[in-house]
Amino acid sequence: MIWSKRGLSNNSDQVAPDSSDGGILLQQVSKQLGNTQVLNQINLEVKQGECAVFVGRNGSGKSTLLRILAGILLPDTGSIQRTLKDSEKYAVDGLPRVPFTSREYLWDMGRIRGIRPEILRERIRELSELLYLDTAIDQKLSLLSKGTLQKVNLIQALLPGPGGLLLLDEPLSGLDIPAQEAVVSLLGQWKDEGTSIVTACHEPLLIERLADQVIVLKKGRVLRYWSREDILQTGEPVVRIQSLTKAGEDLANDPSSVQQPGVLSLVRNTSLGNAKSWVWDWKVVQKSTDDVLRMILASEGSVVSVQQEESQLHMESLLEGQHPAAHASLGGVTESVDLSSSMDDAGGEAE
Repeated sequence: MIWSKRGLSNNSDQVAPDSSDGGILLQQVSKQLGNTQVLNQINLEVKQGECAVFVGRNGSGKSTLLRILAGILLPDTGSIQRTLKDSEKYAVDGLPRVPFTSREYLWDMGRIRGIRPEILRERIRELSELLYLDTAIDQKLSLLSKGTLQKVNLIQALLPGPGGLLLLDEPLSGLDIPAQEAVVSLLGQWKDEGTSIVTACHEPLLIERLADQVIVLKKGRVLRYWSREDILQTGEPVVRIQSLTKAGEDLANDPSSVQQPGVLSLVRNTSLGNAKSWVWDWKVVQKSTDDVLRMILASEGSVVSVQQEESQLHMESLLEGQHPAAHASLGGVTESVDLSSSMDDAGGEAE
């Protein structure tokens, strides 16, 4: 689904970004908080329809930079030029547990932004369904888990719809896998429609699918800039599928299976199965997952399991300034980096 003028829609027609709408440009931006130099001469350009991702350990300046982009903080030195038609939308890292239900909070935030009641009501419903908010929509924010609170936080930022600048501080943090997939898919649609996205994020899922540039921050300075071309060199994420066939159906010697686009390997799992059925282990590139699943079912096989994609992006190496593809050849599952218990940008304990 994509977002129409009134909300989410099944209409697949999309409007191509108009490059004349510009973007946002930071030149030599610096910021000091207390005695700490949090940002030091940051240069950044994000054009319309681009996604820029900040990565760095806590204390590197990511959240402060997002606050400056949102207009919450002013830089001490440097300049910011905005040439975007629409206003900024911002999801902070950690929504305060204000004394409202999720629905009440979202309604008030939408009305503050001037969204008409009939449109706002539909957007709250559709985004709540998209992020699997379920019964939490009518629960007090103070009773919600971190992950559910993050869903509410994201929904309030997404209420105005696509366009302009979308600022997200660790948007996938604490979310379950289906919600992560839903968020990344929706952001991809918005990006195609011309929304500029700037986010601090340590989940490879978002970086691999959306990032046009990755900015590695370290102690308030830019350590490295990486482009979309650099990210693509890591290789596409891999999904593992187990399927079941009747005993004797040798998929490994079936050209229609092994030559299916996106299939990297197909082997029989001899440790599983029995005299009546054989188990097959597939390794496929992420974009071909749906096609392979349809092929398995169409050939009267059955799907035993589909494992979460294995990223080729090595986040620890990326944080140290190494090329995104530096560890791609090692394979294996790469998980997001958990920095929640580290230090914040100002040097205090992270909330």
